[in-house]
Amino acid sequence: MPHCPVKFRYLRHRLTTPSPRILDIGCGNGSPSITKRWFPGCHYSGADIQRYNLSDGDLAAMDDFYPIGADGSGYDAIPASSYDLVILNHVVEHMAEPAPVLAALCGKLKPGGYIWIAFPSLRSLSLPHSSDETLQFCDDPTHIHVPEIREIANILLAGGVAIVHAGRSREGFLTTLGDAVKLLKRLLRRAFTGRFSARGLWYLLGFEDHVLGRRRP
Repeated sequence: MPHCPVKFRYLRHRLTTPSPRILDIGCGNGSPSITKRWFPGCHYSGADIQRYNLSDGDLAAMDDFYPIGADGSGYDAIPASSYDLVILNHVVEHMAEPAPVLAALCGKLKPGGYIWIAFPSLRSLSLPHSSDETLQFCDDPTHIHVPEIREIANILLAGGVAIVHAGRSREGFLTTLGDAVKLLKRLLRRAFTGRFSARGLWYLLGFEDHVLGRRRP
């Protein structure tokens, strides 16, 4: 059984509609196929500034694609009040001004629809630099905005979206235990080589925060 992505651990028991309509902002890195794996009956709409790291299978899994601009353009083409779930998984940290986009996306939710927003935490500014995967916020030069839970929550509340859960993203107990063993091995390796790999350690070290909201009826 494939490992369930953290965002879907928080959503699978809530999103029980047989054929949910899902809008994924920033839909690269195989996201269409991954989403269809966990929600096989969903109608999947992707939106991005480019088609990044998508296989032919990913393109086939998309029911709609909306090109959007880094300047906030393109969102008007996305239908209003149409989605059971809107996903922004590590997107807002790449936006200089995410507030107008988030406000517009509140209006894309159906009444009762969910929105998931995940982003690097303030803790990530103090985490060690990684030799391969981003761990310290500035490991990724395209990170240009440090989001805060309160900031994101206030935008959603103003858009008629109640906050269901917010805080540090966490894995299940067994995965966390395995990650702790992995971290110990990595620290020992760093003592000898000076290099540190963050791969698979985001949730153990608190790299990610999230806000999960639900549009009021």
